[in-house]
Amino acid sequence: MSKVFFVGYFFFVASTIAFIVAILTPFWIIKANPDYRGIFEVCQKNGSRPEIRTCSYILTYSDDAFVKANRLDYAIACASLSIAASSLSILLLIVAGLHMSLKHKVDSNKFLRLRLVELLIAGTLLIDCLTIVVWVVMLAKNLDANNVITRNQIGWSLWLAVSSTGGFLIALVLFAVHRIDLGAFFGGRKTTYNESREYLQRF
Repeated sequence: MSKVFFVGYFFFVASTIAFIVAILTPFWIIKANPDYRGIFEVCQKNGSRPEIRTCSYILTYSDDAFVKANRLDYAIACASLSIAASSLSILLLIVAGLHMSLKHKVDSNKFLRLRLVELLIAGTLLIDCLTIVVWVVMLAKNLDANNVITRNQIGWSLWLAVSSTGGFLIALVLFAVHRIDLGAFFGGRKTTYNESREYLQRF
């Protein structure tokens, strides 16, 4: 198995964990009304004890006035896209595991191995696009009257989501390099025993 693939897999796993943590925490936008806005939650500080927060979920319908006021269309869209991106990333972890389990199959399952890597590339590209849409929309919809948002109003959850986008991009590039390496190897002349041993050491 290529070292390039393992590095890409590491970035993919790390980015998946980072994005899931980001969407499960409410510290995306830090402003007033609500004090904290996340993907699934909006939170208000307790007036007498600011360290205590009251949070409500916005993905499901509620008669609560605070939830109604903050259950906006873009928030529902971002939550749905976040669920799609995180679910797809977990599925691709299984695909990557299947690809790694076939590493000793040099000539057999050649078609399957190539298609699995291509599926990883396509899926990672889609995940990267979805994560970009999520945090860009969250930023764009929380600008002030002057179309500005300050750095202090951007919480660590959003920065973590941006970092996960970068991690998925790195994984995408490394998976593409691995696919090129596999194509070059399988596209060559008939594999000999020595070449097979060399392949197992390299890939």
